[in-house]
Amino acid sequence: MLYGEPGIGKTSLFNTSDNPLLLDFDRGVDRSINRQDTLLVSKWEDVQVEEKAGTFANYSTIGIDTAKAALDDFLMSYVIRQDYAAAKNKLKAYGAIGDEFKLFVNNRRADNAELVIIAHAKDEKEGDVIKKIPDVTGQSYNLLLRIADQVGYMRTINNKRSIQWEPTDTTIGKNVARLPVTEIPDETDSAFRTYMSQIIERVKDAIATMSEAQKEAMEKMAIFQESIASCEDPEELTDILTLVSEMPPSYSAALRKLISERAKSCGFIVNHKTKAFELPPEKAVDKEPDDQNSSPSPSPKTQQAHQQKMNV
Repeated sequence: MLYGEPGIGKTSLFNTSDNPLLLDFDRGVDRSINRQDTLLVSKWEDVQVEEKAGTFANYSTIGIDTAKAALDDFLMSYVIRQDYAAAKNKLKAYGAIGDEFKLFVNNRRADNAELVIIAHAKDEKEGDVIKKIPDVTGQSYNLLLRIADQVGYMRTINNKRSIQWEPTDTTIGKNVARLPVTEIPDETDSAFRTYMSQIIERVKDAIATMSEAQKEAMEKMAIFQESIASCEDPEELTDILTLVSEMPPSYSAALRKLISERAKSCGFIVNHKTKAFELPPEKAVDKEPDDQNSSPSPSPKTQQAHQQKMNV
């Protein structure tokens, strides 16, 4: 995923990918240079029509431009058309968006195609620090960070464009390939013509040479992330937090942040005496258990996450 300020050249950079097709949700292709094949999307059904026709299988790299327009606008409208109840239930709507988008991603992987997601940047305040993050709504944002192998912030330093891959105090990032800050060649430089395809190859090579331990660690993280993203019960989220808190700091820090964001999106509050998540009083419903000695069983995903913690 590439994100940065509007006009910095994200779409033009995507155009240097290998055999690319751009899905233009934001009508930004006209401002790019070296334009390649482009599908101007008017509704998500346009994407589905081309998918059924086998169009995407003819390309090596598929671009989503921009993430916010694709997920928060087009896919949101689509899932509401499929189920009008989702219009009043944001959790349900974003769950459906996630399912539909993951299906799209999995289909591209089945085609052996690369996927480049383009997003604008926005400011997020963390205490006294202003951080640049991809401009996508909360749950869509978490989804993109989970599925992306590499996340870079495109910026200008001393009139030179570059990509910052490692997370910093003021930017988010994901650097599976351990790339340094990469300076983007000038658009008149012959090296620019294949620049994005070269970055993608470096990421693929890095993933292919990962140790088994590194791959296993990434798989465990993915299971916890899925458990958190699908959790809708405060007791279950508390159980996940307990598991995460017992993990090494290299695992737990990012997961605790996801748990906090999930609790906020679900409207859970923290009971400061029990240190557990709860429904707010106005939403809490008293339930008489059939057996007062029984307790709710954790979901299959929570059980799977527990097993992964035991193996860390």
